[in-house]
Order: sequence, then structure tokens, then C-alpha cells
Amino acid sequence: MPVGCFGRGSITKAYAQDEANKMNRMLSIDSTKCIQCGFCADECPNYVFNSTPNGMCKQVEIKYPEQCCACGHCVAICPSEAIRHAKMSVEKFKNLTDIEIPPQHMRSLLLSRRSVRTFKEEPVSDELVTELIETGIHAGTASNGQTEGFVVIRDRKALAELERMVIDVLWEAGLKHLGSGVGRRLVKTRIGGQMLEQVLPYYHIINNRRKNGQLEGMIFRNAPVVIMSHGLRTNPLAPANCAIASRNMEIMAQTLGLGTCWVGFLVTAASYSGKIGSYIGIPPNRKIYSAILVGYPKHDYNKMIPRKDREIRWI
Repeated sequence: MPVGCFGRGSITKAYAQDEANKMNRMLSIDSTKCIQCGFCADECPNYVFNSTPNGMCKQVEIKYPEQCCACGHCVAICPSEAIRHAKMSVEKFKNLTDIEIPPQHMRSLLLSRRSVRTFKEEPVSDELVTELIETGIHAGTASNGQTEGFVVIRDRKALAELERMVIDVLWEAGLKHLGSGVGRRLVKTRIGGQMLEQVLPYYHIINNRRKNGQLEGMIFRNAPVVIMSHGLRTNPLAPANCAIASRNMEIMAQTLGLGTCWVGFLVTAASYSGKIGSYIGIPPNRKIYSAILVGYPKHDYNKMIPRKDREIRWI
């Protein structure tokens, strides 16, 4: 039957019902195990479940299955393992041990984090890199999309070639114009005075190192590993998703004796030129949003570095 034979409301209802039917087949409650505690309804971020008082318990039902984002909270929190989700096997849910990290230890860990740019030649094992990636994968993502991906580069020739590409892109994209007063004024009108102050030193750094033939190692600092996170260009929260994943990896790296540093040059260059992503095999519909260096620090930081005072507003 032609689409025009349906009213718009009918099409919408039919679509919604179809989605609900699909999710009904994916999400279910085993009535023989359910103890009617209502935990699933309390925890569900998308209001899939409905619970109503029923004596000393709560009557729980799956009311809006089409709203499920497959976050797994209902399966994880169910004390009787009564909830089944076709996208997530119960067997894959691992029991967690109690986490006992004294607040002062966590504070020290976070405040002691440094951007490490000098590394030992010692390689980082595949096992440790995999462990870091695991913590990145378990970082939160908007709407539980989990669409971010990772690229690990260890090949020295590939890193050297990528390094040259990044420098060339940044220089041609605008840094070279900062060599004149006119260029600086034009850039200032575009990005503002505060950002110009941040960018200007990079003009001098790259310009001087270009003159002296010292560009090698400038971007990746001879780190043994570079881990990039990429996401969908159409996802406005992909930059945040990738940043959170990289932050997870950074904190985990500290506990493993590893040092890290964000590679803002790479991320910026990738935003200016598609050839950066193409070189490492990232599809055109995706983009690099974060990248970190990983390796064993050559030096130890024994003092916490002071930070600028920031504006803090309490409302």
C-alpha cells in the first residue's frame, strides 16, 4: 500500500510499535526469578520499566522497551539475575570486588599527574597496552553509544611519517602566518587575544626547529606508543567521549608506572586535513578527537606543580 494511504500519525505509531516489538524480543524478565524489588525501574536511565506498589513488593513490568539504550544497568543490578538482554549475555557480566581506595591516595594520584615528554627506550608490552585500551573502552559514552574506536601506533617509521605530516599541516594551516604583524592581527581577530598568546609560542618553536633541522621527535617525543581515539563526525559528543576514554587510560597508566601526554598537535592537524586520518586508516565519517603518548618516564616528578587560580562560581 502506498505511504500516502497512511496518516502521519499512523506511520509514527506503526514504527514505534515495530521498535517496541523488536526490543520486547531482546529484553525480558524471568518471572520465576524476579523478586519484585524494583531495582531495575529505579536504575533505568531511560524509564523502560514501570513499577507499582504490590503489597510489600513492587509489580515490575517492561513498559517502554523501545527506549532501551542497552546500558546494562538493569542486568548488573538485578539481585536474582532475572533480567535477560539479548545484546548482553549474563555470563559476560563479571562480579566486582569492593573498591577500597582512600580518598587521599586518589587525590595524590590525580594531582601528581604530569605531561611526560621524555621517555626511556624500554618498550611497553602488548599486555599493558591492552589493559589501557580496556579502561578506555569502559569509559562512559553519550547515550551509551559506544561508537568510539582506538588506533595504536608503535611502528617508528609510521610515527616519523605521521609526525612530518602533522607539522606540515599545522604550518600551512596558519602557523606560518604568525611570522608577521599583519598575520598575527588577522589570527587575533579570528581566535582572540588569549588564544593567540597560547598559539604564538608554537610558531617560534616550529620555525626555529625547522631552521635547525630538529623536527624529528617534536610531536611524538620518541614515545614508544601512541594511542588515538576516534569517533563519528556526526556525533556532537564524540570529542567528550574520546577525551574521557583517554583520561581513563592516563590514570590507569600512572598505576602501571607509565607516563602519558596528550598530543594536541595531532588532534588539531587532523581537524584541518583529512590526510592525517587517511594515513592511519580512519574512514572519512570518523575523526581523531584525542591522542596520548605512552611510555616509561625517563625522569621522576617529586613535586606537585602549582596551578593558576581559576574562577569558581557557586550557584
